[in-house]
This record gives sequence, structure tokens and C-alpha cells, in this order.
Amino acid sequence: MVKAVYLCSIQERVGKTLLSIGIMLNLQEQGKKVAYFKPIGTPKSAFSSKADPDVGFIQNTIFKTDLPYDIISPVSIPDCYYIDLIDPSKKEDYLISIKQAFEKLSNEYDYIIIEGAQTIRKYIRVGLDDVTIAKSLGLNELVYIQTESSDKCIDNLFFTKNYFEFREVKFKGVIFNKIDNEYLARIEELREKHIERYGIPIIALVKKSLELISPRVSELQWAIGGELLNEAAIEGLDQVVETYIIAAMNEQAALKYLRSVKKAAVITGGDRTDIALVALNEDVSTLILTGFIQPDAAVINAANKKKIPIILSPSDTYTTMRNMERVIPSIQTNEINVVKDLVKKHFNFDILFK
Repeated sequence: MVKAVYLCSIQERVGKTLLSIGIMLNLQEQGKKVAYFKPIGTPKSAFSSKADPDVGFIQNTIFKTDLPYDIISPVSIPDCYYIDLIDPSKKEDYLISIKQAFEKLSNEYDYIIIEGAQTIRKYIRVGLDDVTIAKSLGLNELVYIQTESSDKCIDNLFFTKNYFEFREVKFKGVIFNKIDNEYLARIEELREKHIERYGIPIIALVKKSLELISPRVSELQWAIGGELLNEAAIEGLDQVVETYIIAAMNEQAALKYLRSVKKAAVITGGDRTDIALVALNEDVSTLILTGFIQPDAAVINAANKKKIPIILSPSDTYTTMRNMERVIPSIQTNEINVVKDLVKKHFNFDILFK
């Protein structure tokens, strides 16, 4: 009989796709036949291809199969204006498509890793939420992913546990993911008296990895609608950005901040040659110049020597920063083994597949 793991959360951007990849890779390493399943995929827009980019990435890397896309992700609902795009009268048709695809995978694989919607609240208006889908597939246990690095995590846990019990499904366990390093010890303090005491097994406790949550320079460029000024540094678009610095101060103050971080995106005005040159001598991944002001030639020459991209933003500093903060980093091929090792090191597979 197939073993299925249904990953869900009450928060968005908790790492369901990356964790799915890590679990699958570890099962594959054990020689297991494992499939990936995303009942409802999320295309980038209502007018683009119906393909979910995360599903496509997994298809092209760790789950190469001849099965059609519609078996791996049978329903596609774009996130933009999704309330208007879902026809509630088609609920049963959607559930039938999801069930048929799941049964097809069940006949061919030993394990199925199911990636739920962005949150357990998503699509509840039309009866296509994670709990409804799980029950329609004959699954009565869900795995909950928690990323809150504060004592709010306990409230979130018990809200979810009570909600599951109300909906007559079981809480299989919790994966603490992307947890701040300083909060890991606190979770261990809470484990016995406030978590496991109430029948909530901890499947994994995984700390935040900057390598996995950080965007690339190219993703920031796309998000702000920026122009690459120095083609000589085009290879630098693949660099990771771990932090943002708005450099609106004098040189000495900027230097203090720049020396305390690494792989930074420095945001400043195109007319601040002094700040730009100081930044280019430190550990920065990109220089983002706002207001569409062209920099001095000395800045471009210095950036070219270090292969640091200079991105010209058409917006003011505030708008540029807001657009950068909305970036959701895409999965990169070179991150696959990092995720695999994290899952192998921190997961209790006995609990996960009990």
C-alpha cells in the first residue's frame, strides 16, 4: 500500500517545495519509488502557461517521469484574482480529477509526497482546501510545517491541532523549518511540556539556511524592473543576496554597516559616487542605484573589475526596497543537495512514515 505524506501550513512561504525535494531525495537514495504530487498548482499568472514553476522544476530535476503534467498537478489555479477564477460549481469535478491522478500515482509508486496549498485556509470557500482534499484521497493525517521563531509557535500549533480535530483529521506531526538559530534551544525547552505532552510529535527541527532563502541578483533585477548597466558583470546576476543595505549615510557610517554583513545588495542614489566606491570594496553582491540616475564611470569600472552587477532602478529608494522585499526566491539546481542533507540530518523518518 502506498504511503503518502501531506505537507501543509497556516503560513505562506514555509518551504513545502524544498522539504518535498529533500524527503524525496532521501527516499530515492534508499531505493524507494517516490512520486511528487501537488493537487492544486499555482501558475504565475492567469494568462501564462498553466504550469506551476515549482512543479516544473521538480519534473526537470528529481522526479523525471513520462507521466503527463496533469497527473502530477491535476488542477491549476493562478494566485492572481483566484477568488474570481474558481468556479465553485466545479468543486466535485476538481476533486475527481485530483483523486484520479492520485490513484494513478498510487498504482505506480511506493511513496507520494503531497505539497499542499499556500495555507490550509486557501480555497476553503469552494471546498478545495487541504483538509477537504486529504479526506477525499482517503488520508486522515497531515504534516504541519511551522516557521515561527517565537512562542507564537505554540498558539499556531494548538490552533492547527484543534482545527484538525474539528475537521476529523489527525495531526501527524510538526516540522519546525527555517527557525532562527537563537530560537532552536527554546523549542527544545518547549518540547516535553508544551508540545509532545499533548500528542504532537516533532518530526524535524531545521534551522534557517541563508543559502536556501536568499534571492539571486537576477531575481531582484526582475522584481524592481531594473536595467543591468555593466554587461561585463553579467555572470554576477547568479550571485546570492543575503541582506539589503540602504546606504543614505556618509562614507564612514556606510563602511561600518558594510563590514558587518556579507553578500549584500547596496541600495543608494546614482549620484552617490562616494558610497558606491566604498561599497564595491566590501562583500557586496550587487549595487542598486535608484532614481534612474547614471553613475560615474569610475563606479562602473570598479564594478567591472570585481564582476559586481550594477542595477539601475526606475523607482525611488522606498519603492525599490518594497519591491525587493516581495521577492520569493526560486529553487536553484545547486540547492538540491543542500536540502537533501538538511532533511537527512534533522528528520525523524520513523515518525514521518509511521
